[in-house]
Amino acid sequence: MLAGRRNRQLRGPLTDAGRQRLREAAHRDQPWRFGKGPRTAEGKAASASNARHRQKRPDSLRQLKLGLAGVMSFASDMAKLRRVIAR
Repeated sequence: MLAGRRNRQLRGPLTDAGRQRLREAAHRDQPWRFGKGPRTAEGKAASASNARHRQKRPDSLRQLKLGLAGVMSFASDMAKLRRVIAR
């Protein structure tokens, strides 16, 4: 991102003709058709873990919530059982 910003500073602002040329190239080449992303389970897992090297804690918030879901379910079951026994 920093390199792109620096290159834009070196080249100067876009002119109307330059912007039109970029617009025509985008419509002609349609680059959005070729961005596919991961398709296999292994690729999806690798993609999901890409940002983990930057996080501050060993587990992300999503992983913590997933781990706590089992504990919360167990606590809910225990509360239901106590209500049944208390009757």
